[in-house]
Amino acid sequence: MKKITTHSKSSLFLMEMILSILILALTCTACIRIFAAAKTQRKEARELNHIQELVTSAGETLEGWDGQLSSFTRIFGQPSKTSGALLQYFYDNNWNTCPENSAVYTMTIQPAASETEKTADINFYNSEQNNLYQLSVSFPFVSERTVSDE
Repeated sequence: MKKITTHSKSSLFLMEMILSILILALTCTACIRIFAAAKTQRKEARELNHIQELVTSAGETLEGWDGQLSSFTRIFGQPSKTSGALLQYFYDNNWNTCPENSAVYTMTIQPAASETEKTADINFYNSEQNNLYQLSVSFPFVSERTVSDE
């Protein structure tokens, strides 16, 4: 008579467990990479939102500007640093104005005016001096009109 031996199923169970752990580890790795990329994209979106807000404000100031540098700074705000017609504004991580030595972001505005046009070059830099945003804006000078009574 033949002797029947039964093999233990523990080796099959062990293989299934190893495979399950491997799949779980790969899934966790993918999730961690996705969350890290989302954090980076959130930071970049936050930067761009603040930059857009400040550039819009500078553009609106330029539109109503009379061509005098002192009136531009009176309307837009006093710069942290001035070098000729170049105005520099420094911001910290929370986008509050701060001194140059603790700045994370720097906005430079170089307004100029001629008889027919008002222009400004606006640049944003981070603390590593990487250019984050650049925009040139121009508006025509609108002559003063007198309203006649009809």
